[in-house]
Amino acid sequence: MADCYRGDKRATESKQQLRKALFQLLSEKEWGKISVQDLTKVAGIHRTTFYQHYEDKFDLAQQVMDEMFDVMKCAIFAPVQEDDLEKEHPAYVYIFRFYQHLQEHEKEYQILLKRGRELNIHETVRAFFEESFSLGKEGVAGSKPDPQLVPIDMQKQFVISAYIGTAEWWLRTGRPYSPEFMANSMIHLIENQ
Repeated sequence: MADCYRGDKRATESKQQLRKALFQLLSEKEWGKISVQDLTKVAGIHRTTFYQHYEDKFDLAQQVMDEMFDVMKCAIFAPVQEDDLEKEHPAYVYIFRFYQHLQEHEKEYQILLKRGRELNIHETVRAFFEESFSLGKEGVAGSKPDPQLVPIDMQKQFVISAYIGTAEWWLRTGRPYSPEFMANSMIHLIENQ
């Protein structure tokens, strides 16, 4: 049993080191100029260890991004206290948590924005928001436009585009407003459309 735990712990540590190496290298140079050898050297692990966990550098990048967005989803959609929902607009808690999460992990998201095209991050981001739209719709029942007036697929595209664009702008401009202000402003903008 102890050997299994030790192996799991080593695998987790290796993956964490590779994640750190990935972000360090992405902050220093273009994605196309980063090799598996660069990653393993910065992480301080052997190439064989790398290939035990990932097929190639693309697999590493995709798994890291998937994990980041899974963590974000858990942070946003964690259970909400009833009295929190009564104090604010039903969507406030979720939008606030989204901006708060971006703020807490700003450095990594800034690097992903900088290398977004190279990493083809837009597909991952869009998939995250597609799923989040459905989860958010369930959590904020009654606060959406009438599907008879605005088709649900159009609502979804509008909301996704608004959130992606505004979040990118917020990060690129150095977070000029607090997560609280962003949440209130997004609600105001969407309700008045």
